[in-house]
Amino acid sequence: MLKNYLKIAYRNLVKNKVYSSINIFGLTLGFVCCILIMLFVKDELSYDQFIPNKENIHRVVLERIYPDHVSFYAIIPDSYSEVIADEIKGVEESTRLFGLGDGFVIEIGDEKFDEQHGAAADSNFFQVFDFEILQGAPQQQALAKPNTLVVSQSAGRRLFKSENPVGKAVKIFGLDFEVSAVMADLPDNSHMQLDFLFAAVSFPGLDQENFTGFSAYTYLKLSPGVDPKLVENQIPALVSKYAAGQIERDLGVSFADYTAAGNGYRYFLQPVTSIHLHSNLEGEMRPNGNSLYVYIFISIAIFILALACINFVNLATARSADRAREVGVRKAMGSDRSQIITQFLLEALALTFVSLLLGILLVSLVLPFFNDLAEKSLTVDLNSILFALPVLLGFGVLVGLLAGYYPAFHISKLNTISILKAKLEVNGGGNWLRNGLVVFQFGIAIMLIAGTLIINRQIDFIQSTSLGFQKENVLVLERFGNQEKRDIIRDELAKMPEVLSVGISSSLPGKGSNGIQFTKPGRGDVLTTKSFAGDDFFFQTIGIKPLQGRVFDENFNDSLSLVLNKEAVKVFFGTEDPIGQKLRTNTDINGQNQDVELTVIGVVDNFNFESLHTPVTPLAIFHVDNPRGFQNFLTIKFNSGQQEAVVKGLEARWAELSDGTALSFFFLDNDLAELYRSEQVSGQILGVFSILAILIACIGLFGLAAYTAFLRTKEIGVRKVLGATVGSIVFLLTLNFAKLVAIAFVFAMPIAWFAMDSWLGSFAFHTPLDPFIFLLAGGITLLIALLTVSYQAISAAIVNPVKSLKSE
Repeated sequence: MLKNYLKIAYRNLVKNKVYSSINIFGLTLGFVCCILIMLFVKDELSYDQFIPNKENIHRVVLERIYPDHVSFYAIIPDSYSEVIADEIKGVEESTRLFGLGDGFVIEIGDEKFDEQHGAAADSNFFQVFDFEILQGAPQQQALAKPNTLVVSQSAGRRLFKSENPVGKAVKIFGLDFEVSAVMADLPDNSHMQLDFLFAAVSFPGLDQENFTGFSAYTYLKLSPGVDPKLVENQIPALVSKYAAGQIERDLGVSFADYTAAGNGYRYFLQPVTSIHLHSNLEGEMRPNGNSLYVYIFISIAIFILALACINFVNLATARSADRAREVGVRKAMGSDRSQIITQFLLEALALTFVSLLLGILLVSLVLPFFNDLAEKSLTVDLNSILFALPVLLGFGVLVGLLAGYYPAFHISKLNTISILKAKLEVNGGGNWLRNGLVVFQFGIAIMLIAGTLIINRQIDFIQSTSLGFQKENVLVLERFGNQEKRDIIRDELAKMPEVLSVGISSSLPGKGSNGIQFTKPGRGDVLTTKSFAGDDFFFQTIGIKPLQGRVFDENFNDSLSLVLNKEAVKVFFGTEDPIGQKLRTNTDINGQNQDVELTVIGVVDNFNFESLHTPVTPLAIFHVDNPRGFQNFLTIKFNSGQQEAVVKGLEARWAELSDGTALSFFFLDNDLAELYRSEQVSGQILGVFSILAILIACIGLFGLAAYTAFLRTKEIGVRKVLGATVGSIVFLLTLNFAKLVAIAFVFAMPIAWFAMDSWLGSFAFHTPLDPFIFLLAGGITLLIALLTVSYQAISAAIVNPVKSLKSE
């Protein structure tokens, strides 16, 4: 019996090649989209799952409460690590990582290597993270001795070629290190990027007590079964015990007054496996993903597959008249309804599995393009296919049953006598279902189009909005402060004819900032702000002009001067004139904490020194000659259109004057765009899937239009005989579909508005929600729908009315 069912199914699919091809095409597209999204989501959910004992490892992070705002930090004061391990029950180990900035230079003999992914680590790092050691000292000893380091396998090959790295000498920051071990490379799906681990005991400054400055990534290994909340609840007591004394000593105010003024610290734990999707804090080790986009893409996969199933239903319904005679004959010959249902379901399953197989093959072809689009390294190999095969088979069965359920049960219940008399009944319930499916399809299409348009509009807004400084035609030289001849390099670059100005700073917009606390002389108010340092030419180089007073100037000694933004003035001085005001801060000078008094010399407008996701907060800018200041970036403003000449001139002068370190630079506008890379990538993916969703929806609409034209064949003939024009008939046939798109718009618009309003809410600065965008999305959908329907409508309208009247 099964063989007979399969044979008939095969004959029906081959006989109706157009119907089968359209259905297979729609389902194949649906499967391709779903498989690609499944691979993407699987990769996002796999981050840090490779870590042994991952369920017991947590990172300690901080919600820093300021009087006027709140900030979240991935790094915390480093001294908490030891006291948490010693004084909180349930903590087996606590270890720290100290980041080495945006990069560093490793010297091996006369060679210099520009590296980025490294950190100083505690000696017990491998007791918390049980990463594999391939060569050298065992885990317990790999970082135990000063001036030792562990390198990853790939870094060892890059630096030492085919030689064994263990025992080799390198130099960093003027210190000599010896490679003690080689560890296995960390996979890409990790929130960590570590090619080098330097023993933290090698850096004496890390031993100083610090319970207030944010400096280290801190990880805890909890005892099995310990509730992280119980650990969190014990941390506030440690803050009162240890941070209070340091705050009172450094700022001269009691901890009670400090907290009463609106300052506070809330430390909490993050499971290490949740960091990638649920943590976008200041100071993250690398850019993380966003769980919101994972949910969005899962929803899109479900919707696209639903659209493909709806197509199947609509096309099968459109062919119901063709299959009705077959059903009537079968029933007359004695077939019961269950046999007919089985036949139709088997046809649906056969078609679905053909589509699934084609989808799998097509995924392997388009995956490289999807990887470029999503900036991933997803692969489909034999092991992953075998692993996913049960899921895909179950997937295929489910889709086949869903797609074939309605046609099977709808056509099998048709009245045998009516069929054989050629009186096929069309009930209103079927029309409502088909119309409802079309409304659903185009509602999804409208939401996807609107979402894509709004995301792209926000990205354009980000790229075009004024950030309060000049980002175009600005080149930034990294790690400039490490150069011995930096003054000569700066002067030579400033002489280049294409260069307008050259400035030096410790940081730049988008590169983070340091926290600092001030007090006013003779008063106990604690004023907290973020800060970085710039030289006499920094402000003019990035196009920031003073609103009051002046900025740093080479004609003055500004080592103890301070420039504030408007937000800092509002918080610090209210309506008072800030120029000439004194502020005191505690500064480390030659290893000793000293009180330093600074003078406010100028006020600049609020500029976005952080991502547009966050509001502008108080900012204080020191001079690089201040004890807190240091030189890191050299910023070059050049004439428009002279980018290539500037790069060539920089390369020539760097080769001549640098200490041999590889040249590393970037353009400021490109670097700032990377802050929103996640949104850009997600917008691109959403745009592609929106196009595919619309294409799938149009396939279903094409089938429904054919079905409608067939039902109204005699009506069209009568209308033409009575003098109706082709245009009026086309209008008649397309009007109903236009109404369906309008209904879809009414349902889709509020959902899309709510979703995009929530997404835009993640930006402190964003484009307003414009109703025109949603109208445009609806208009695009309507136009596509009408173009799809018009072909069938015109085909039906131009048929000879004699043939139309004979059709029944």
